[in-house]
Amino acid sequence: MKPMISILSAAAGSATAFQVPSCSSFLYATSARRNYPPSSASKLYSSPLETETNNDDTSGGTYDDIESFQRDSRAGEDGYSLLRRPVTFDADADPTFAAPLVLDEREEEQLMDANKNWYEDRSSGGRTPGKKKDQSGKNSILGEYADVLQVSNDDTIANNNNKLQATRQNEEDQQLDMNQRTLETLDYPLVLRALAKECSTVKGQEIVLNSHTQSDKVQAASSNKDVDDDIATMPLTASSVTGVHHRYGAVQEMQRLMEGRVSGWVTSSRQQQQQQGNNKGKKKAQRKPLGAPPIDGDSFDLGPIFDIIDEGKVLEGPEILDITLMLEIAYDVLDWSRALKEFNEDEEESTSSNNDLQQDPFVELPRLTQSITIDDELFHLLTNAFDDEGKLSGTTFPGIGRLRAKVRTYKRDIISSIESILSLPSMKSKLAVESGGSLTMEINGRLVIPVQQSYSNSVGIVHDASRSGKTAYVEPSEIVGPTNELRQAEAELRAEEARVWRQLTEMIVLHREEIERNVASVGQLDVTMARVKLGKRLEGVVPTVAEDGVVSVKEARHPILLLRGLEGVVGSDVDIGQDGNMGLILTGPNSGGKTIVLKLLGLYALMVRDAIPVPSKSHEPARVDFFSPILADIGDIQSAESDLSTFSGHMLVCREVMANADKNALVLMDELGSGTDPNQGVAIAQAILEALLDRNCRVAITTHYLELKQLASTDDRFAVAGMQFKNGKPTYKLLPGVIGESFALAVAE
Repeated sequence: MKPMISILSAAAGSATAFQVPSCSSFLYATSARRNYPPSSASKLYSSPLETETNNDDTSGGTYDDIESFQRDSRAGEDGYSLLRRPVTFDADADPTFAAPLVLDEREEEQLMDANKNWYEDRSSGGRTPGKKKDQSGKNSILGEYADVLQVSNDDTIANNNNKLQATRQNEEDQQLDMNQRTLETLDYPLVLRALAKECSTVKGQEIVLNSHTQSDKVQAASSNKDVDDDIATMPLTASSVTGVHHRYGAVQEMQRLMEGRVSGWVTSSRQQQQQQGNNKGKKKAQRKPLGAPPIDGDSFDLGPIFDIIDEGKVLEGPEILDITLMLEIAYDVLDWSRALKEFNEDEEESTSSNNDLQQDPFVELPRLTQSITIDDELFHLLTNAFDDEGKLSGTTFPGIGRLRAKVRTYKRDIISSIESILSLPSMKSKLAVESGGSLTMEINGRLVIPVQQSYSNSVGIVHDASRSGKTAYVEPSEIVGPTNELRQAEAELRAEEARVWRQLTEMIVLHREEIERNVASVGQLDVTMARVKLGKRLEGVVPTVAEDGVVSVKEARHPILLLRGLEGVVGSDVDIGQDGNMGLILTGPNSGGKTIVLKLLGLYALMVRDAIPVPSKSHEPARVDFFSPILADIGDIQSAESDLSTFSGHMLVCREVMANADKNALVLMDELGSGTDPNQGVAIAQAILEALLDRNCRVAITTHYLELKQLASTDDRFAVAGMQFKNGKPTYKLLPGVIGESFALAVAE
């Protein structure tokens, strides 16, 4: 049973007790939904009028009988007490209720009971029968769990050293993560962040930023050839050369659309569906020029929405509207994809007699949208769930419409009745009008009028009184019954709206998988558009990609330098893997750009796996083959804590490189063999290089060792290139076939 407020009234000399629902249950439900502490609600709305339901003192009904209970409740604002407020009784406005707290109705009832028990315990000062106290006299909050906690604390103290030792042992046994080290040393996260910024949806950003966060995911993608078959799991990074071809094909198709090089029209079938759902007359379908996919207008951030569902809660208006907008955009994307297929058909018919005019068909972009499915029942339900004011539609949900009309009727009748009462000559002499102000006020949703306290018993039920005690605020007897019926109708309306909120949430849960797949498809389109935009910033091209271990690019420029907006970035012709050339030895002055070229090779290889256009000379063919894995040792990993010197750090990396490098690997090593005696360092470096080439890897290194520079003259598998040094300073230009000097003294000067 819900807490009740006992209101005493006297009519015709006899006292009766009239009970109305207490606001405490509603307050605690509201405070729980908005994370307000229940205590603040109880303090704000507590009143001496609130008593236990089994109050036996019903002998009096006059103001004098309850005056002592009301003295403390007179403080308020603008002449009103805490209970008495201005009238909000608008017959033309439908009541609004918050969505239910949880999806399971029984769980919400248990929550309300828990709030009620908490409030009753709080009201009784914590004197709950049967509650035991500990030896210190305080309430035993932990109860039976106190011993368990003590045991847990003892175990924690006893095992601290063991855990610390285990942690240290794990650190010692941990292997070097070469995938992560490669990404970091090549500064590839900067490229990924630039790509993510070009995405307009949260889903697109997630696809980009989650692609290389964990090395095991990258390795799994490399070994799983079917990962691209499911749009829901399709990563940014291709696991094979075929995956690269699909992604780059989509980029080229998207580029044609974004540049307006395709003639065609998109017809909106969604508007026709909505018109049929709203029983409106059929209008001519809108047509738009065929261009980029219509995915603007929503972030497609499903995470927070499904987090609410996973917690067992009910979705509210904003979340449901967000899902609805996602479905509407997905519908538009389907129309767009259908237009691509129609373009293919029209192009095939129009060019059957002249193949020279035929454009390439759209293949990859329709493949990204083929998983989009929209359930008609779900679509019609969500798109028609709300009216123009953002409330649950009384037309779509007739039960809500009928109850709202019923509530409005009750309100009009109550207002009409109280206006009639106030116009009676016999009532005018009983009214307390000395203080001025409105003659109608509201207390807990019940209308009251100011009456002289001597007449209050004959008018109706007393709900409040003025601070002086001369005025009683009375609910006329004529509207008590209708107001009770109004409250019952509002309760039914609240229950019906709660049922609808749950129905909407359950429908979304039922179609969760298809919604997630639709969003994944839109995310892939967003990433494809981002690739085109980033490629334009980099003045990039889509290279030819094979599996022969070849890199051949004219005027290759470092992507990070271009993203920084630097002017005059020097380009260099880079070649490796052709004519038996499997290894490239980069030579030249200190600070002359050797490491820049080394990183450039790695960045191009990574960008190709992610289908990002690479900077290259326009109108010149570029080729960057598919490499896996890509391993780079650039920079120092010396550590006093891990007892690693410069040399031992490089040897640790070399060990991991030899363990992971295989055919089709690209290995990049900066200053290989440095950090120790030059003669021994050269021997180690040469042995590592020859071992990698024997595995058919592609290798590029930087060095100042003359013996390594001369490898190209004794081993046809190696080529040498030097960084140009002109007029006493480096030009950062790579010169193929040239052995560059270090020019250490000149650079130092």
